[in-house]
Amino acid sequence: MAVNEPIPIVKNRSKTEMILSGPMYKVILAISLPLIINNLIMTLYNMADAFFVGQLGTTEFAAVSFVNPVMFLFQSIGMGIQIAGTSILAQLIGKDKIHDAKEYAYHVILFTVGAGLFLGFAGFYISPFIIQFMGGTGRFGDLSLEYLRFIFLGVPPQIVFMGFVAIMNAQGNTRSSTLVNSFSAIVNIILDPFFIFERIPFIGLKGLGLGVGGAAIATSISHLVLMILGYYVMRKTSRTVPVKFRNIPFDKAKLAKIIRVGLPSSAGHSGSAFGFILLNTFIAGYGTSLLAAFSLINRINNMIMMPAMGIGSGLTSIVGQNMGASQPSRVRDSFWKAVKLSTLISVIGAVVIYLFRYRLIYFFTPTADDLMVSQSLEYLIYILPTIPLMGLFSIFQGLFQGSGHTRYSMFMAIGRLWLIRIPLILIFSNFTGLGQRGIWIAMNVSNILVVLYGFWIYRSDTWAEEVI
Repeated sequence: MAVNEPIPIVKNRSKTEMILSGPMYKVILAISLPLIINNLIMTLYNMADAFFVGQLGTTEFAAVSFVNPVMFLFQSIGMGIQIAGTSILAQLIGKDKIHDAKEYAYHVILFTVGAGLFLGFAGFYISPFIIQFMGGTGRFGDLSLEYLRFIFLGVPPQIVFMGFVAIMNAQGNTRSSTLVNSFSAIVNIILDPFFIFERIPFIGLKGLGLGVGGAAIATSISHLVLMILGYYVMRKTSRTVPVKFRNIPFDKAKLAKIIRVGLPSSAGHSGSAFGFILLNTFIAGYGTSLLAAFSLINRINNMIMMPAMGIGSGLTSIVGQNMGASQPSRVRDSFWKAVKLSTLISVIGAVVIYLFRYRLIYFFTPTADDLMVSQSLEYLIYILPTIPLMGLFSIFQGLFQGSGHTRYSMFMAIGRLWLIRIPLILIFSNFTGLGQRGIWIAMNVSNILVVLYGFWIYRSDTWAEEVI
């Protein structure tokens, strides 16, 4: 291989050398910037989705937002596999155990294929029971069910793509997954108005007029494109860990290792998603207008959270490779520099959103009534001060996941909702007259306490113990 492919090896070695010995700010930006761009593109795609569905009415907008945590719940399995694969492969690359990394990559893909098919079919058939459990009734419930069943068709290819992302990101190749995601998002944005409207806005062409179901179908088609293109790009760009999986035997021990590292992360994401499902049911009890306001502000906040999340995701591979190379001082240096970058971006973003709050609300929901606008503004004022803390949450997730100690990221994700936020909401709703404000206060308190917990774990140094 050294004779036949000298250039790719040099390129990949320089990437690894940069992660292991390059200037840390440069490393963080080089690895995280494609992920930040990817997150921003996906946020713009979600905003476009919200914009198109918002043209149909507040009920349609609320119905789509209502089931989003359900999708996150089912995608949590794939996210756990992606995080486990990135962590394990990055540490093996740092140790220069390329053959072992190749075998683990094979098992990562096997797992995502099986998990994706199971979750997609299971979700499609139990969708009615999910909507019933969440309390969706009448036209609102029917719209929620229509969207959910169609969106489950795109779950298998989406989860398989997460396995591809793990293999690419572990090598520091975050640019390729960003390009594929970007192309898929563009496909989705193009298809959305065609499937949603009977007459496409602005250009006047005839569409299919499928409403919220059309939005889900467009998303599922884009996920299929994502998987096909992602596989091609992974094969072409994976040079440190070649993905030509010939003569690799199935190894239960390797699969068990992936599950063991990924399970806490999956459990954390699943617990978080289920908590948000329950949170949505609380909010829906105050009316669809408040639910729409809650979803709208969360989408707007995501615009400034995406950079912090990108830095946190990039930190996973940076920490993993440096942990594998036994360089704990570089791991700590990467953590603190990521904290500084995340905080700076979050503070600036929060100020910008506050200044343009009215324009943003009316842009995405031009049909919003006065009640929804006032509820959106109230939630925004409560949540903006803790947005930098939400960015720090992402940085801690990247540190703990990259080191392989995914149980700490699980504790943070589950604890924030189930130990703090939901109990406080129940207390405020049953023993105070705060109403919806009790939800916003509980969210702020949980964001503060979970970051304090993260710093406590960081100072304990238990996360620095080797697990791979």
